[in-house]
This record gives sequence, C-alpha cells and structure tokens, in this order.
Amino acid sequence: MCSGLYSHPNVFMEDHINGVIKIAKQLYGENIPEWFYVPLAFHDFGKSTKYFQDYILSGKKTKFSDHSYLSAVYCLNLAHSLGFDDRLTECFLYPLKHHTDLKGLKNTFDDLLSKERRDILLKQIEAIEVEKFNRVVELLDIPERIKSKAFLGEEVLNRLKLIVGNLGRIVGGLKLEKGLFDFNLFFSVLLDADKTQAGSKEDSVPETRVLSLERIEIYREQLRKNDSEINQKREEAFKEVMAKLPIAKDYKLYALTLPTGMGKTLTGLSFAAGLAKNLGLKRIVYSLPFLSIIDQTELVLRGIGLKDSTELIVHHHLSEIGYFQGDREREYDFDTARVFFEGWNSGVILTTFHQFLYALLGAENSYLRRFNKLKDSVVIVDELQALPHRYWRFVKECFKKLTEELNSRVILMTATNPFVFEEGDHVLHLVDKAKYREGLQRFRVIPDLEKRTVEDLAREVAERVRKEDKTFLIILNTIKSSQEFYRKLKDLVNVDIAYLSTAVIPKQRRERIEQIKQGKYKVVVSTQVVEAGVDIDFDVVCRDFAPLDSINQSAGRCNRHGFRGLGEVRVVKLVDDNGREYSRRIYDIVLLSATEKFLTEELTERELLDVIDEYFETLWTKISHDKSDELLEALDRIKHDFLYKNFKLIEDQPYKEDVFVAVDYKAESVLNAVKEIWEQRQRKEISLWEAKREFEKLKAEFYSYVISVALSKDSEIELDDRLKIRVVRRENVGLYYDGEIGFRIKGGENAL
Repeated sequence: MCSGLYSHPNVFMEDHINGVIKIAKQLYGENIPEWFYVPLAFHDFGKSTKYFQDYILSGKKTKFSDHSYLSAVYCLNLAHSLGFDDRLTECFLYPLKHHTDLKGLKNTFDDLLSKERRDILLKQIEAIEVEKFNRVVELLDIPERIKSKAFLGEEVLNRLKLIVGNLGRIVGGLKLEKGLFDFNLFFSVLLDADKTQAGSKEDSVPETRVLSLERIEIYREQLRKNDSEINQKREEAFKEVMAKLPIAKDYKLYALTLPTGMGKTLTGLSFAAGLAKNLGLKRIVYSLPFLSIIDQTELVLRGIGLKDSTELIVHHHLSEIGYFQGDREREYDFDTARVFFEGWNSGVILTTFHQFLYALLGAENSYLRRFNKLKDSVVIVDELQALPHRYWRFVKECFKKLTEELNSRVILMTATNPFVFEEGDHVLHLVDKAKYREGLQRFRVIPDLEKRTVEDLAREVAERVRKEDKTFLIILNTIKSSQEFYRKLKDLVNVDIAYLSTAVIPKQRRERIEQIKQGKYKVVVSTQVVEAGVDIDFDVVCRDFAPLDSINQSAGRCNRHGFRGLGEVRVVKLVDDNGREYSRRIYDIVLLSATEKFLTEELTERELLDVIDEYFETLWTKISHDKSDELLEALDRIKHDFLYKNFKLIEDQPYKEDVFVAVDYKAESVLNAVKEIWEQRQRKEISLWEAKREFEKLKAEFYSYVISVALSKDSEIELDDRLKIRVVRRENVGLYYDGEIGFRIKGGENAL
C-alpha cells in the first residue's frame, strides 16, 4: 500500500527515494556509509507537509511549499539521534542546498536565520502529514537502525521546533570534519541520484563500457600506412609508454611529454585503457582546453569504434543532448537522455577543462553532480600548458588530491609540461622526452623581432607568396590586426586565402578548418584559435610575438608530419599606428619578458623544446603563486563561494555581448524556432521547464551562429529583450558581418 505522499507529480515519495537509493548504490558502491542514508533518504522530508502536497496538485507555489529548509532541520535531528555527530554538517547542508548552489551558502544562511523563515518552518512542522510520512518510512529500503529513529511522533516534532528556535547557535557551530573532496563526493552522489531518478523515472542508470586496449589496437593497425621516420618515432614512443603498465600500479600521477605530432592522443588513450583494465577503474575522463581539439579527438574515438552513449559522451556547452544504446536501437526520450548525458554515464567522457575543473571544485550543483564520476577513473589532461599560469600550483595540488582521495589516476599530456615536479609528487614519467626530441628537424624558429606594422608584414608575406611554392599560416594576436592584415594581403596577391578568428561564427569556423585540412588554401590568416591541437599543416608559420609556449603551439602547425622538408617558424613583432606592440595588449609582461630572454637566436625544433623547459622552470619561480595559494586555502577550508568567484579559466569580459548572426535562411529559422518557444511560454501554453527543455534541443545549433563582441553603448544592433541577446537579422547581415572576416560594425570599422 502506498503512502499517499507525492515527491513529484504522479510519483509517490517512497518510490522516488527508493529509486534514489538504488542509483546511489550504483554510483558509489553497495557499501554506502550508514550516515549517508540520512540525507539520501530524507532530503525531501519537507515535501510531507500539506503545503507541498497542495502545490503538487495545484501547481501553485507559496512561501510555505518550499521543502529544503524543513528537510535540513529534520535530517540534522535524525543524524544527531543516531550518533552521527561527525557528519551533522553534511546531513544538514545536503538537504538544505540540494536545489541551490553551494556558492550561495551565505545568502541561504541569512534567509534561514531570519524571523520570517523561522515562522514559516514552525507552520510547516504543524502541517506535516505524520501518518503518511511514517508510512513512507515503513516502505523505504534503509537500514533498520535508521528506520527505527526516522518515525515521527510528538517528541520528534517538539525537537524539530526546538532546533528551529536555536538555528543561530546551530549554524554558528557547524564545521566539517572531512575535506572538500569528501564533502563533494557524497553530495555529488545525492545530487546525481536525485536528478537522475526524477528526470528518468527509473531506479538505475545504464551499465557503461570502458574503452578496451583491443579496440584501440585494431584502429592503430589501420593507421600503419607507411614507415616514415616520424611514424617510427610514434611507434617507439607507444611501446615505451605501454611497457610502463606493469609498474604503473605503484603510481597515481603520470606525465606523457612528447613533441607535437608524436601520437599523444592514441598513446595516452591506450595507456589509460590499460590502467583501467589492470586496476578495475570505471571510466576515462579526457579533458581538453578548446572545442576545436575536442572535435578532432572525437573523430579518433569514433574511429576506434565508440558509437553509443554507454561508450562515449562528448560534453561541452554546445553539445547536442542525446543518449542511445547500440546502433540507436534504444534511444531515450529527451528528459531521460538529458539526465543520463549530463550525469556523464559513459565509459569515456570527452570534455573541456572548464567542465572537468568546475566539476572538481563543485561550487554549482549542475557541475557538482558529476564529481562522483571522477572517482575510480582515469583522467587525461591534454594540452596542459593551456591552463593559466596563475593556477598551475593550485591545479597540480588538486590533481594530487584527486588521486589520493578518490582512487583516481591522472595522466598529464603535453608537448612541454609547465609543471615543476618535486620529489614528493611521485610522478611516473612515461617516456624519456629527450629521446624523442633528438634529431627532430621539422622546422627552424627564426626570431625576426624588428618592429613592423601590419602593412609592412602584409607586403613581406605577399612577396613570398608570389615567389615561393609554399603554404603560409599567419597567426596574429588580435582580431583587429588579423582582419586588417587579411584585407591588405587580399589586395596584394591573387591566391586562395582563408580567415579564422572568434569574429567568425562557429559554424563557419568549423567548415573552414575542414577546408584547410583538405589543402584548399595557400594562405591562412588567423588568431590564436588555431594554436593548440588543430591538425593543420603548413610550410611556413609566421607568428606575432607571444609567450614562448604559444609560439611552440604555433610551431606545431608547421611541417607537422615531417613531409615538407625543413619548415620555417618566423616570429615577428607587430605594432599599431601608435607604435604599441599588439602582444602587450593581451599577454602578461612577465611571460613576454621571459620569452625575449630565451628567444635571442635561431633555434632547431629540438633546441626550442629544450629552451621551453628552461622557460617553464624560470616562470615557476618568477610568477606569483598568490592566487594559487589563496585557492588552496579555500580548498582546505571548504569555501565554495571563494572558489567560484576566484577560479576563472576565462576571465569575465563585461564589455562583450553575445550576438546572433542570421547569416542565411537556416540561421533565421533556428532563431524563429527559439523565439516561438518563448512566445509559447509567454502565452502560458508551456511551463518554464518545458520551454527550457525545448530550447536545449536547439541550443547547439543556435549557438553555432553566436559570437561574443565588444559593442559600443549606443550600438544600433537590435537587442532581443526576450532572448537577452543581440540579433543581426538576415537583411542586415551585410552591415555588420563580412562573409570572409566575420563581425564588423557599420562603416567597416571593427568592433573588437
């Protein structure tokens, strides 16, 4: 017989809670600590009031239908009565914040301690449907000791009222006995299980399949097309890495440092798959800094044969939500697919640094629910040097904590590792990096640092383009300088030229990168958007002055596969009309000064890599670690709000606005479809939740037409108040957007 209390429309509370517990056991393991049953089973206790049950039936919220505060009070009392005094804080905070982010904890406490909230809580206690709740308890799959203390009677209700009257003293005495990762882990399991059960109406998640070595080897065999010198080195590196597997169990942190083009992706994946098999780990989380590299890595993983969602999920802010098994023989409805997809229920997760690191820190529930997927996992951090240098020490310590506290393994992959490892870090270096640098002669680096203007450089490049049968990649530091250079070069030569930057909508950027890979263009002009991981190849790379690690990333686009003779990476120093260097507008002066110290003469590829090692060692001692130290202190003190406000992979740019560019009829139809969703919401034909769900289906396509632009305060570009975004309509595209160079303001002056 059911309890008669509902947790969600048409779902009895006991069914929801038992489903949550079953999913939690899948996520964490059958050996759930006894104390954790308290918040797990009773985080929705507050739904047992008449106020909440009326809301479920009518759909009308009131200030009395809130359930999180009352649930927290009940769980605190239950935990104390069971003797879980070392876990009182978790048992209180988990129910309190399971619908709101930890970054806003101070505001929640302020509300909790207000007289109005105390009065609401007392009224809610009087409105608890005691008999029905006790029936829920009878039907729960929880240990008998907890069940016996969970029933409501007059004594328990009086204790709840007493707690409400003493909330100020109680909140002031809260403290966590464990660390942040322990706190995040259990809260993550609760959040994930709760959201998954509510969204899918199921009591389990699909069984996932971790990547196997055998599948990678079949794919590698298909790639062995020639016996070139570079392929021989790739194979040698692969064998050296895999030979380390027998001793890998004695380590938890690994460094794979190989020059660009040496096959780090497949080698790293193979080692990760071997670790997972040998150590019984559940999944591989592969994180990268940029979407362009994620697209490229996804092609590799799909080539290996990872087809369905139990094997591979690709997750970033533009991902199209979907979850299916087999050859789409079972495709889940959107709500179910969304909770499985966003919960990282897969054997391989391919994601961004942003998604991975914010899941690790857990200040927002949407990220924190995935934290449990880092437990018993192999984490690959690729293109490590892309992390902002101010966070190097902090991130390194986070990786160490991840391995020590969550039984995870972390593989740091890069051509040039920025971390300075100390003896206590206990890192296994998977290759002798010097061996694979020996004899590398794919390019030479030529510092040509006499100051010149964009026009000067355009004339120099144009002369070479006319005379030499070579391909050229020009990488400049700002959108404005790159667009100016593109225009001037187009006037000087009659060859196929492509332009890339974030001023070009993402849809067109992806199309152009594919065309570049196919060799369609003799010259490509770009900003740093092509630097890391994009698999394109040129005879000559010309790079405006930048930090040495950025120059090395640019060099990775020169003679990448060693088939072009000796490539050339020329470093120049561009200035604007006022003589100011473009590099100083966007890069830290400490990094630029260090680069000038090391980049004084022509370098071979091998010499460049050795110099970069010295460069990073110098930076490790010279750069300020104050920000890392502050974050580490916040980590130790479990201050989610500080972590949220002060750890930013992308700095806030309040002067920029998102602009949707309706470049064609397809873009216009996508825009109209999104507008129709919000109009339906305004007419109350659909709920807010339904509107958000429908937008999620269009989000990836919608944002493929969106760019972030610095606009003047009096910009004439239409602001859509409903969508909170600027819109360039199709009939006005020519005024603001150039099909070749991207966004511009009226009159042709660039807005960036």
